[in-house]
Amino acid sequence: MRSAGCNALPWLDRAPEGAVPLLMVRHGQTAWNKERRFLGRSDVPLDDTGRMQAATVAAALSVVPLAAIYTSHLCRASETADTICQHRELRAERVPDLQELDQGELEGLSGASLMETHPDFLEAWQTNPTDTRVPGGETLRECQKRSVAATVAILEAHSAGPPVAIVTHRMVLACVICHALGLPLKMWRLVGQRNTALNLLSLQDGQWKVHHLNDTSHLEETQPPPAMPA
Repeated sequence: MRSAGCNALPWLDRAPEGAVPLLMVRHGQTAWNKERRFLGRSDVPLDDTGRMQAATVAAALSVVPLAAIYTSHLCRASETADTICQHRELRAERVPDLQELDQGELEGLSGASLMETHPDFLEAWQTNPTDTRVPGGETLRECQKRSVAATVAILEAHSAGPPVAIVTHRMVLACVICHALGLPLKMWRLVGQRNTALNLLSLQDGQWKVHHLNDTSHLEETQPPPAMPA
């Protein structure tokens, strides 16, 4: 992919000619993210910082031509996507299979509380995060199956050219990136994803490539975020 006007993000030129470039974006911050609470299907909106982050990533992408924008229908992702769409002749298409891992009974809990509230789940998850079902929710494998299928369907609807953008969630991003890298899902924690992180992948003839990960240089932050709950 070669696009004029991408000097602000020079790594966008890393996708090879003939591939469909995929720009994956994590949504902006919510109050639950800041409080380190499990957030899956609850439709928690962006907080003030998250809206500022969405505006900042939109500005960073303003010089980048996009073929299309797709998003999880949950408002923290769709609001981020709609902000990116401002001043473009594009509408962010909602795709339910891009929504976050279903956190079931863990919704709203802190990671620190799991030892008391769900000790058996916590022990099983630490041993086998791939197939351990979140109580009342999904397994990580189920999340990967639906999110990868949705992503491939999106990319197969496009030809090589400007990037296709997807705005989604941390666990979905980890699932798709692990798949693209050929990593087992038990290694999902290695895929760091800060709020409004930018990632560049590509798909060509069924072959994935990962070109750039977890870029938040547009935020100009100097301090790392708190560690994610286990």
